[in-house]
Amino acid sequence: MLSPRKWKFLENFKLGPEGSYVYTGETYSLKADYKKAYLIFVVFGVSLALCVIGSGLINAAGMNNTFYVIIPYIAEVISLFVILWSNIKLVYAGEKVRAYVYEPTRHRIPEGTLALAVFSAASLLGSIVFTALHGFEGKMLLCIVFWLLKVLTVLLSLAFNRFFKKKEWVKL
Repeated sequence: MLSPRKWKFLENFKLGPEGSYVYTGETYSLKADYKKAYLIFVVFGVSLALCVIGSGLINAAGMNNTFYVIIPYIAEVISLFVILWSNIKLVYAGEKVRAYVYEPTRHRIPEGTLALAVFSAASLLGSIVFTALHGFEGKMLLCIVFWLLKVLTVLLSLAFNRFFKKKEWVKL
């Protein structure tokens, strides 16, 4: 059986005179210039993706065999996917965002960015603990680059969170 909540947005589509379906539900738009804001959303998304994926490609001490470094990294990747998927849906919607896109997205991006910041900080902390206990394993430069990418991920995700929350949306 189909979930009524999941398919509720279909009530906002009515059959038009030409035989095609027309959206009749609520739409939202940014109060400011949406193209500039969407460009910044994309820049934040790409920057976060580069930092998270880049840190995963670095063979820093502890990234091969330490659960308290690897598990937070996996959670980072999941959080990044949530942020990117929501971001793509929002940007693809254009100037007038339909309610069934806007409602979940306005919560998922701030929550996802906070989760990404927390998991990135946890992965950073785990790597520092591993290095304190076991040393750099001859990978000091890689560890420093890994740590810098983690700090950058935390800062970027918090900045994206703040930027997204400051944007004002109006119901059309």
